[in-house]
Amino acid sequence: MMYVRRVLAQLIDLVVGVLLLFVTFAYVTPFLVKLVGNAYAAVIAAILLYIVVYYLLQYPFMKNGQTLGKAFFSLKIITTDSKDGAVPIAVIVQREILCKLMSCFFICIPLFLGKPGGHEEATHTRVVSSKHRA
Repeated sequence: MMYVRRVLAQLIDLVVGVLLLFVTFAYVTPFLVKLVGNAYAAVIAAILLYIVVYYLLQYPFMKNGQTLGKAFFSLKIITTDSKDGAVPIAVIVQREILCKLMSCFFICIPLFLGKPGGHEEATHTRVVSSKHRA
């Protein structure tokens, strides 16, 4: 079913994010503390670096209306506002922020019921199989 693929795609994106977070705080932050000499500044720099690297990893997929996880499961984000279905990268980033930073557990619960999630309603998008654009 589509929602199973969506959940698994979300898990892939989550695992990539968590692994990058681990690398950032286990290896990069201690290096930055030594380099900068201020732990607070190093942590802020590490967080900013994490965000930049995460979106650089996702950017090639976002250009195609996907994330890494969605590409793996042949899913695509389309807009509900126009006939061509193309979604600007800025809207995909908004979806990512809404879904990941605003707690996917609450925003995405409707997906399990076959309804659009809050992040989809807010950005006027939906996810379809990239093999069959509907």
